Amino acid sequence: MLYIMLYSGYTMLHNVPVSVKTRILDVAADLLAHSAVADLSTRAVCDAAGVTPPTLYHHFGDKDGLLAAVVDFGWAHFLETKRAVAAVVHEHVADDIRAGWNNHIDFARENPNFYKLMWSPDVAPTSAAVREAHQMLLDRMELGASRGQLQVSPQAATRMIMAAVTGAALSLITQPELFENDAFATQLREAVICTIVTGEPASRSQRSRRAAPKEPTLATAAATLSSKLHTETKLHTETTPLTDAERVLMQQWLATLADAPAVAQTQVRRPRRSP
Repeated sequence: MLYIMLYSGYTMLHNVPVSVKTRILDVAADLLAHSAVADLSTRAVCDAAGVTPPTLYHHFGDKDGLLAAVVDFGWAHFLETKRAVAAVVHEHVADDIRAGWNNHIDFARENPNFYKLMWSPDVAPTSAAVREAHQMLLDRMELGASRGQLQVSPQAATRMIMAAVTGAALSLITQPELFENDAFATQLREAVICTIVTGEPASRSQRSRRAAPKEPTLATAAATLSSKLHTETKLHTETTPLTDAERVLMQQWLATLADAPAVAQTQVRRPRRSP
């Protein structure tokens, strides 16, 4: 919402011409921010923007189109902050996850109506902002996997992080009475990190112990190889020794190995009967 307020103030201060479409978006964003149910009335938007319904429908098609446009318009600032966070590449992907997670939670708290609408079933599937945010996260998980820092595939890591952080954010803004202490969000973040990453640098208290590094697991090796194969295919297609069909099949096998849950070795062997 801060982005929209600053944008509107700039156009008024500098007499920058505002198109009819932008004026409708500006008004709709303001109405949405103050709505108690995170919804819009097209009649209210038309009245506030000084346009007729045919004009609104000409630019946005229908109410769903207007809502989708408002979300992308309002989340322009969110993506700007995401890009700023992504510009900082940490030594370990775990710290990248923490930075992105905290940024996500902060935005949801500052813009609860936009956030609820962003993840609504009617808007999220067609939102360009959602797709871009997902791709930014996937790119960073690919980088982590290429360093041997993931114990699941980049795709699985991306899904787990996105599902967990959106769930935490929605819980905070829709049920504040149950989640007034946001320590749970931090605990959830660390639980997700513990599940998907490997080889995270030890804390200061642990560094003094100089524990021996763990051997990479099969899942970690598969996730690393999958990421390297993906990268090499994009950069050096002509030198990849696999056909397209072989590469797809190999990626499927590697994803299966990377994402397969660890099998507990708890089976008790039956003693052999003496002859």
